This record gives sequence, C-alpha cells and structure tokens, in this order.
Amino acid sequence: TSFGDADTLLVEEVMSSDPYTTDPESPLDQVVLEMAEHKYGAAIIQQKNGKVVGIFTAVDALRVLGEQLEAFYKPRLA
Repeated sequence: TSFGDADTLLVEEVMSSDPYTTDPESPLDQVVLEMAEHKYGAAIIQQKNGKVVGIFTAVDALRVLGEQLEAFYKPRLA
C-alpha cells in the first residue's frame, strides 16, 4: 500500500473511522479478549456521555500481563 506524498497526507486518510470504544467500567478481561480477537492495537476509553478519558493500548495489556505473571510465578520460585 502506498500512501503517496507524506507531506500532503492527512490523518483522516489513514485513520480508522470506527475505532473500538469501551467504557471505564468494562472488565479488563473482556476488553483484552476483544482486542485480541479483532487484532485491535488500542481501545478508546469513553464515558457514557461520549467524553474520551483515555486510551488502553496493547502495550498496556502486556504490562498488566507481565505484572500478573510476576505476582503469580515469582513467589513460587523463591
């Protein structure tokens, strides 16, 4: 895929027009499973009134996974 001249390329030409959104109260396991199933790199966190309050990325999910693995396995190795 060629995007042409990067100097004249607009964000709207390459952005996702229908991003994955969820609310802050969504269970983490549901969000990461949805992201994995659809290969989403991020979830837009949006309040019920439509206000965006954050972005949860695949890197955030990996950090949580790492923390959970460390908490579960490290004590057993000691």
